[in-house]
Amino acid sequence: MTSLLYQRSASIEMAPLQNETILFNPERKQFCVLNRTASLLWSQLANPTTIENLAAKVWESFSGVTLEGAQRDAEQAVQEMLALNFIVNHSIEGEQR
Repeated sequence: MTSLLYQRSASIEMAPLQNETILFNPERKQFCVLNRTASLLWSQLANPTTIENLAAKVWESFSGVTLEGAQRDAEQAVQEMLALNFIVNHSIEGEQR
């Protein structure tokens, strides 16, 4: 089985702003403002992690969020951050999570 791990791209700069986070990609000269949920995910992406772990953290951290909703939110945020080159992914062969 192949698992995907996601983590921050080393070239991305960040600045906290109250409950949000501002990211800057110097290569593309592109800014992005993360909301509270995406900021939480960004903090978790300091180390390689799976979408399942990200979803579990969202589910634990916000009341009224279902596990299915947290999974959907984590997947969407990860796809958007990947598209903007703010995060990278790594395939891990043979690991089961």
